[in-house]
Amino acid sequence: MTTHALKGKVIVQAHIKAVTGLRIGGAAGRFEIGGLDNPVIRDPVTGRPYIPGSSLKGKMRSLLTRALGRPVKELVRARRNSPAIHIHWCEPDEYQQDGAPCVLCRTFGTAGERAQEPGRLIVRDAHLLDELEVPDESGSIRRLSWDEVATELPYTEVKWEAVIDVITSAANPRQMERVPAGALFDAELLLAVYDEHDRECLRTLLQGMLLLEDDYLGSSGSRGYGRVRFQEVRLLWRPVAYYRDPQQHPEVKLAAGPSLADLWERFDEIVSHIWPEA
Repeated sequence: MTTHALKGKVIVQAHIKAVTGLRIGGAAGRFEIGGLDNPVIRDPVTGRPYIPGSSLKGKMRSLLTRALGRPVKELVRARRNSPAIHIHWCEPDEYQQDGAPCVLCRTFGTAGERAQEPGRLIVRDAHLLDELEVPDESGSIRRLSWDEVATELPYTEVKWEAVIDVITSAANPRQMERVPAGALFDAELLLAVYDEHDRECLRTLLQGMLLLEDDYLGSSGSRGYGRVRFQEVRLLWRPVAYYRDPQQHPEVKLAAGPSLADLWERFDEIVSHIWPEA
């Protein structure tokens, strides 16, 4: 395994907007009368819903595995009756492909003894912002505070659904808690840069974010839940010297744009500050 010195970190900051209701499940439903069947995950201190970094990272890895055509393998099951989990990872003799490391394993990491080198990507939990975006009667978007919005529960809506028995046509109603459309979350993703191959890791990360915008986050995506969009995207470069003396070596603003697509189109220009020879 070849070890390189850290050159710095690319910081991707953005707002994640819930375009449709978003549901990332929390603990089991409450058992008291009238309790929710399917609550969302909430911060235990603030009580606000949030997007776990593991959910965001795992979904992008899954989408990229299929987009890049990487083969998947079944992990060893913890228990005999536990569901199978299939992911991609490279064995030592598979990691180098055509003179370059596997971009998926290098970006997202590979656990345990399979790891060939440190994974490059860290994904923070995305916390709910104080404002949300809602359309007015003219179709224009305006920002409101949560105090100005009437929701059944703090920061969430309760959606009733019915599961229909295809034999008897009997309906089994259930409650689904969702963060409503228009909610905004503050996201941060950090990519460690060691060498020239990490340029493709950054490209792959942005590709994964684009794929997510045309897919869904959380559960019930086939029923319309979980469409998200990245807004107010910013890319920052912090050279390793920044962590020794940020006054003498400040961070560099690589790019900012209202949408992810805007930055994607200018990728080669944006990263030339880090990889000028590319």
